[in-house]
This record gives sequence, structure tokens and C-alpha cells, in this order.
Amino acid sequence: MIGKKLPPLIPYRKGDKWGFCDKNKTIIIPVKYDSVGDFVNGFVRVELNGKWGIINENGNEITPNKYDDIENFDFGCFKVNFGIKKNDIKVFFEGKWGIINQEGKEIIPVQYHEIKASMENLFAVRLNDKWGLLDKNGKQITPIKFDYLGRFYEGFASFKLENKWGFINAQGREVIRNNYTSVGKFKEGVAKIALNGWWGIIDTEGRGITPIKYDEIGDSTESLIPVKLHSKWGYIDASGVEYFEE
Repeated sequence: MIGKKLPPLIPYRKGDKWGFCDKNKTIIIPVKYDSVGDFVNGFVRVELNGKWGIINENGNEITPNKYDDIENFDFGCFKVNFGIKKNDIKVFFEGKWGIINQEGKEIIPVQYHEIKASMENLFAVRLNDKWGLLDKNGKQITPIKFDYLGRFYEGFASFKLENKWGFINAQGREVIRNNYTSVGKFKEGVAKIALNGWWGIIDTEGRGITPIKYDEIGDSTESLIPVKLHSKWGYIDASGVEYFEE
């Protein structure tokens, strides 16, 4: 590891068991676990007898080894699972997921089939085949009714309902109705939208910046947006001004 600094705690194996040592191979956390992860922000997941828990850098237990899986998550939280069945290649049964914080407190019950970080303190959760939005206390921000919920960008998340796309804000209000066959994410106050195979640009109020007339719209770079019209590419800006001519 020339030129690289060793982590303060290094996974250490003795026989079939794992613990952690320092750079001098002094054991800091007892070698007793069947498997260990990597420390992230002072915490690590550890496996014992087929169950997972979390300890801190002092080896103190944050949550007992009771979960069937644990994943590091955004915003200082952990995803925890009961019931998952998987191997290194495939998940056979997804079980149910919840969220715990760094004190080991369950902030979202272990009852959802999928959980994604949507933005800080907001989580998109899936129950069966529908999605909804919860806050960090498990309070429901939206009903669990959407076919899909995207991540928040500039305060807006895309949603799919009845096979059409729109946008919600961080309060869960459907601020741009699901009128579109496809949408992009907001960047610099605008987002691309599609209807009946054609693309256009809208602002955060849902107002059209351009007509819905383009063959394709690419991702913006340096405040310019690539667009394809009549099979030829050109650029527009966030106000809809076209920097090309036929």
C-alpha cells in the first residue's frame, strides 16, 4: 500500500473468525465474527451465526446481531432486513426492509420491499408494487400509490402514476401533473418531458419553455441543452433559444 494510508482499524482474520486490529496488529475489536464489512463513518456491520448487527470503532454494539442483512445507507442511516434469501449472485426472496439510525433506533419499520434515499431526511419506499414517500421519522409524506418515485433534484422528484409521469415537491404535493409519457430530472430550473414521442422543456411551474417538438433531448452541459430536430443535433439554452437554423 505504497503511498496510501492504512485505515485506523484493519479487518483481521484468525482461522475462520474476524475482528479488527491496528497497524501494529494489536487486536482492538475481538476476533469473534463470521464476517465483517468496512468501517463507514465510524460504524461497521458484522455477522455472527448468520445474523447481522452493527458496532462502532470501540467495538460497542449499536444493534444486536438479529438482522438477515444490513446495508450502509445515505445520511448516516442503515437499511436493515428480515427474511431476505440470497447468495453472491442472486436474491431469491427479498424479505422486508426498514431503516435504523446510528443509535440503533428503528426510524422506519421493517415492513417495506424496497427503500431508497430520495433526499436528506426523505425516503422512497415500495410496498408490493407501489411507492410512497416517508420522512426520517417514518411519517407518510405521500400515500403509497405511485408506480415509481425518482430521487429529488432541485427539490423535485419524478413520479409515475397510471402510466404517465409528473413531479412532486418535498412536501409530497403533485406540483406538475402526470401528463407526460417520459420525463428527465430538473437541472438549472428546467426538465425535459416527452409526449407522444416528442420532447420539450418545462420549468419548475410546469410551464413550457419550448414546444414539444424535438426528436430527442440530451443532458445539459454548461447551461446548454443538446436537442435533435429533423434528425439533426443542435443546442438550446434554458430559455429555449435555439442556436441553430435549418
